[in-house]
Amino acid sequence: MALGLNDGLSSFSEIFQTTTHPVYSKALSYIRGLFKSEKNRANCVSISDSLGELDHQALNHLLCDSPWSHREVLEELSLKSAGMLSGKGETALLIDEVGFRKKGRHSACVGRQYLGCIGKQDNGQVAVVGGLSSGAHYCPVDARLFMPESWEDDQARRKKARIPDHERHQTKPRMALAMVMDLKSRGVGFDYVGFDALYGSSIELLRALDSGGIPFIGDVRDNIGVFLTEPDFAVPGKKKGKRGRVPKRPLPDRPPLSLRKYRETLDKEDFRSIAFRDGTKQKIKAGFHQREVWITNGDKKEDVLKLRLIIREDIDGTVKYSFCNMHGETLERIAQKQGQRVFVERIFEEGKNQIGMGDYQVRSWEGFHKHITLCFLAFYYIASQKVKYGEDLPLTAPVIRKLVASTIISRWENLDATMELCLYHLRKYHKQVQENLGRKLET
Repeated sequence: MALGLNDGLSSFSEIFQTTTHPVYSKALSYIRGLFKSEKNRANCVSISDSLGELDHQALNHLLCDSPWSHREVLEELSLKSAGMLSGKGETALLIDEVGFRKKGRHSACVGRQYLGCIGKQDNGQVAVVGGLSSGAHYCPVDARLFMPESWEDDQARRKKARIPDHERHQTKPRMALAMVMDLKSRGVGFDYVGFDALYGSSIELLRALDSGGIPFIGDVRDNIGVFLTEPDFAVPGKKKGKRGRVPKRPLPDRPPLSLRKYRETLDKEDFRSIAFRDGTKQKIKAGFHQREVWITNGDKKEDVLKLRLIIREDIDGTVKYSFCNMHGETLERIAQKQGQRVFVERIFEEGKNQIGMGDYQVRSWEGFHKHITLCFLAFYYIASQKVKYGEDLPLTAPVIRKLVASTIISRWENLDATMELCLYHLRKYHKQVQENLGRKLET
């Protein structure tokens, strides 16, 4: 069996029980195929060809028609991932969206929209993803397909893609809030939430997290307006000689200041140099500035939200703005929490390059979510091996994938040749570790 793959995932086997027969063996075959398939080829046909165990129709049935619940798998995955990362330091729940380029218009919720993978608008699908991260370890735990408004009332396409009737269009910040609240309600352990400017610029999301007592730090856009002191509200009087209606809506006693304009008032002395994350060779440093600010999107004093503004200026001149509600934390700890968000990008990078997260060729709503769920199980296995061996054997995702793939024997391969390939990768990695650590590993 592939490098303990069955042992590493056997605790999920009961969730794959159906009313007719268990499908865990098929699910495990699919995951083995994700490791075995060539890059950009992890679809049902390629997996079937690489393993020679099941035909592609059986794998397609596993994704699109088999009655196992991907939600139940993700719920169990989130609990196990939180337990795996506990004791490693503070755990962050990182929220971001991932895009997949797709042709045509009939795949569930496909449409012309911004895709982060190419940095521009194109035809594709987008999912909001949640991942847990602690220290240098990370694992995705939830994914929900974003529905463009054009799909909400398109009954013909909804029926063809088998989208459940209760699924409706929601903004991505509202989807993120629902994900956070669901994970919290089920007892999934995390210490704070981190997200990018798409979510951080949603005052609705920030207010909901703050009122729910959930610590967060989120990047924001530089055109967001803030008040440097708490504003008061009053109905302005009508100016003499001006036509129009008499004002009735209360307004702040002064206009907000954009973050970009505020940054222009600062000097170098207003920033502190802080090493906030480990790099490949040394600590990564940046300049950090903080101050209390107030934001609002209402017309009452009760609508005002007090936050900490964090401005980070990297060595290359890049400036990042963030809001957080952790008023009692030191700037050093806040800087580390903000730097943790880089690991959600690692999740997407490794998910696409190592386990074929974007290689699916299914159109249905259920097929998309089940493929992503099985990819997340494969990712969980990779993350568990990193945690298990720790610093004694600093495994990387590409190395683990190669080791697993080399131990998977398909019907088309010679056993001796496969074992020789496995030994080749083990020797290669053993030599690499020796060079990196300057010492021999015990066999």
